Amino acid sequence: MRAFPRLLLVALAVGCPASVARAADAPSAPAPAAADVERAIASGQGFLRGRFASGFEDGGRNNPVELVVLTLAKTGANADDPVFRKGLAALETSELRFTYRVALTAMALSEVNPRLYQRRLAHCAQWLVDTQLPAGEWGYPGTPAGDGWLPKGLGVEPPPTETGKDGAAPSAPTGRIAVQRRSTTYAGAGPKGDFSNTQFAILGLRACRDAGVDVPVETWKAALGYLRAFQCPDGGWGYVVGGAQDEASYASLTCAAVCSAAIALHATGSKDPKADPLVAKGLAWMKKNAAVGENTGIDRSAVAGPSPWQCYHLYSLERAARVLGLTEVGGKPWYPAGAAWLLGAQQGDGRWDDSGQTDDKHRHLAVADTCFALLFLARATRPLTGK
Repeated sequence: MRAFPRLLLVALAVGCPASVARAADAPSAPAPAAADVERAIASGQGFLRGRFASGFEDGGRNNPVELVVLTLAKTGANADDPVFRKGLAALETSELRFTYRVALTAMALSEVNPRLYQRRLAHCAQWLVDTQLPAGEWGYPGTPAGDGWLPKGLGVEPPPTETGKDGAAPSAPTGRIAVQRRSTTYAGAGPKGDFSNTQFAILGLRACRDAGVDVPVETWKAALGYLRAFQCPDGGWGYVVGGAQDEASYASLTCAAVCSAAIALHATGSKDPKADPLVAKGLAWMKKNAAVGENTGIDRSAVAGPSPWQCYHLYSLERAARVLGLTEVGGKPWYPAGAAWLLGAQQGDGRWDDSGQTDDKHRHLAVADTCFALLFLARATRPLTGK
């Protein structure tokens, strides 16, 4: 089994126990009442507030502050919430250095106030554009071995504040900021990235674009090239790291790739991303294989982590379905079954934690699982139509 680096947000989802999966996907499983979902969301928010009541520590590339702020924003928090306020203050001033954190900063700030934070969002977009690797993917930045590994991350200069000067981007339409592709030593150094960083980079760029930041079309096309290169013959995707492809397609990564491809196609002008063979083949795989209660195909994968990542799997499903405006996957409504599974799995203190890990080394997994669960329950992803 290959050993891959782990980050708070690494998108490796493993199936939940079969008994739980069968219960979640059973046709007779009733949809939870709206009031029950609201209570579950409030309880999950309470866990996050208690966990970070004293603030957020500087955890380098493992700091969860961006994910927590995004989750609280998507579930209705405001400036009266002290934990949300502390987290937002950190996002306003923190240095942009790691792909996950930059992408999630963009997602959170775009949700809070896209006009107020547009210049900050343009810096996030410039960081992501500058650190895209030659094959179209993103890394941490860097890979876990070799010259590309940068444990302290990478700083990127923001885009120019004015147009017309040397190196400045061309003027964008009124109210928008244009970001350009720039030559960077990092992009030419030869490191290779991974699928998990790539999907979050695409989500971050979408958030910037929605906030009035124009991302170069070449960036989107390069990302599409990476997605096409690693789509499996069966139409699905598995994990990709360091240029090495996983042995099997599985549901969480297929959902993530379908979402990523749809976003990139839409950004390059596609009016119907579902009609593109890249997305159509992925959706066919989902229709045939995906189940709400288990990460189909992971048992054939060489990738394993410290958690089953079922909550992440559900968040991946939510993103793919919401981006494309799907109410059903494989002929079954995805939200009622997923919400029922999550309400049944929530623990007494409001958290979700499907890792089975209780030591301090893995305590951050409960934060990630709780955020992923809340984002699913809140149906946090906006469709490409904006509706």
